[in-house]
Amino acid sequence: MINIHTLRRIGAAALLTGAGAAAALGFGSGAAAALPRVPLPASWPGCPEDSPEGPCRWCPGDPPVQTGNLRVNPVVWDNNVCHTYWYVYHGQGNVAANIFEGEAPPAPPPPPPNLTPPLPPGWCWSLFLPTTSCPNG
Repeated sequence: MINIHTLRRIGAAALLTGAGAAAALGFGSGAAAALPRVPLPASWPGCPEDSPEGPCRWCPGDPPVQTGNLRVNPVVWDNNVCHTYWYVYHGQGNVAANIFEGEAPPAPPPPPPNLTPPLPPGWCWSLFLPTTSCPNG
């Protein structure tokens, strides 16, 4: 025998299922519409399109120079004059960790050293198993 409590639970479950299906189909609220496609710039504001790392130009009234995290890594310079700056590797900047102000930025860091240890003759890098069919020996 079905009592009133069970009927209410079944009715509530049916209503929730129907409401979920209607929301999934977009009947509950207006369906989202895509914004018109706007072409994205190839570089940051103030930087040339063909060389996004620089030289970039910032003047008073321009948006802040993006460093990736303006709270932790702010650009510290005189905000009353124009500046020429470059995006450099983190740690090479002079006004922010990755922003160098000036005409010539520092050279990029050298590549890491070759840390591969020498292998005995007959050992291959692929599986670290001794074999006689290594490509180089």
